[in-house]
Amino acid sequence: MASKHAWKIELVPWDHMSPEHVQRMYDQRVACGWREKEVPLWVEAAKRGGKGFYWALLSDAVPDREKLLEKHIETYPKEAAPLRDTAAEIRLVPRQPTNAEFVPIGHVAVDIHEPEEDAKLELPPTGTVWIHQLYISRALHRGGFGAGTMAKIETLATQTPMNAKIMALDTISKEMQTVPAFRDVLYGKGEGRIPLPAISNEDWYTGLGYTAFKREKNAFTSEPKQGLSVSIDIVYMKKAIV
Repeated sequence: MASKHAWKIELVPWDHMSPEHVQRMYDQRVACGWREKEVPLWVEAAKRGGKGFYWALLSDAVPDREKLLEKHIETYPKEAAPLRDTAAEIRLVPRQPTNAEFVPIGHVAVDIHEPEEDAKLELPPTGTVWIHQLYISRALHRGGFGAGTMAKIETLATQTPMNAKIMALDTISKEMQTVPAFRDVLYGKGEGRIPLPAISNEDWYTGLGYTAFKREKNAFTSEPKQGLSVSIDIVYMKKAIV
């Protein structure tokens, strides 16, 4: 079923060669609270044609668009300056940038994993495209912009050269966001803490048609506050889109 939110979002490729784009990606990952230290690795991966990021922009058709952007910038003043569409390629495929200005409210990435990696998860070695690092400004949550971004990136993934038939992703397990022993360590109020989401990632993706098919304990380590490391359990999810 087509998303009722897709019209709210437009996607513009991240320019991994632009210092302004790279800095904005870092700032948004800090705001997200996860994996900001990996941004330099994503730059190198993009140079090799790996994981490709897209900025999420509010569509011109969104009512009160300017007020929403003001709300976003008030919450994240470092993001006040607009970027320009300057990416000359995405996953090594040339494109003609428009040089148009825009203010991104988030981002998302797509990638194709090695066939051997997909096979270990019992996913088809061809036609599986992965979604990673979805982030939407917390100032604009509950507006359908995350769902709209997912709908747009799924549509893009079905096109050449990715030709997706199955979308896959991994995210923090529901238990780690709902069981107090885990939840209260990972989330909290105050500077440097990640706010508790209104709904678990797993339940949110389920609402978009994704189903859990595998779980992995201690997948990676996070540092929710200085001096405290936590092993993160994840859930793998998938969705047939063709």
